[in-house]
Amino acid sequence: MNFLEDSLPENLVGLCASGVIAAISDAWASRKSAHIVITGGRTGLTIAKAIDQSLFKLLRENVAFEGSMLHIWFSDERFTTEDDPDRSDTILIAGFGLSKSHIVFHRVDATGDVDGAAANYAAELSLELGKQPFDTVILSMGEDGHIASLFPQTFDPVFTGAALAVHNSPKLPPLRVSLSLTRLANSLHTYIFALGEGKAAALQSIATGPVGLLEKSSPHGQLQILTDLSAPSSI
Repeated sequence: MNFLEDSLPENLVGLCASGVIAAISDAWASRKSAHIVITGGRTGLTIAKAIDQSLFKLLRENVAFEGSMLHIWFSDERFTTEDDPDRSDTILIAGFGLSKSHIVFHRVDATGDVDGAAANYAAELSLELGKQPFDTVILSMGEDGHIASLFPQTFDPVFTGAALAVHNSPKLPPLRVSLSLTRLANSLHTYIFALGEGKAAALQSIATGPVGLLEKSSPHGQLQILTDLSAPSSI
């Protein structure tokens, strides 16, 4: 793991946005689409707005990218109706006001049951991207060390499907759909935010939690941990 430390979270968000835009630009230069995963949480909207502004600038300065599309996937989602204001994707989509015409948002279907919704999300991802890696994955680590809706000791780290249903999330609501550890690990670039004193304990044991499992499962490069805390000395 590579730790990027800064006492100002806005600096870390800026570094992440710059890296994401570089990855999108590389993808667009070789093909007309890019695929990224974004996270919710307290910093999710800030990250979305930073990417939106940088993406708008990229499009204005590069005529060759006209017609290129960015596909945005959501790391996890509460299994509620699509008009529920508490859904992560509703909040995050609102952050892309400048570049929305160049974005396809892939939302978790809220009809049927949670198992069907997870199967449908996995099928949609397989149809759009197959086994190709995401260009970038952005996650936020919880105080217990969870990423997406993959909570410690409650998920199967070797589950091979792209998305899974979560029936008893420790955080409300209990029903969620999450991208799997295996699918999240298949990314060219990965950024994980660990911000705030509440993340200190999880950061110290990060290598043995879900983030450590994600790194071990990743076939591409190092994970970038962006934090305003001191990195563990043992890693």
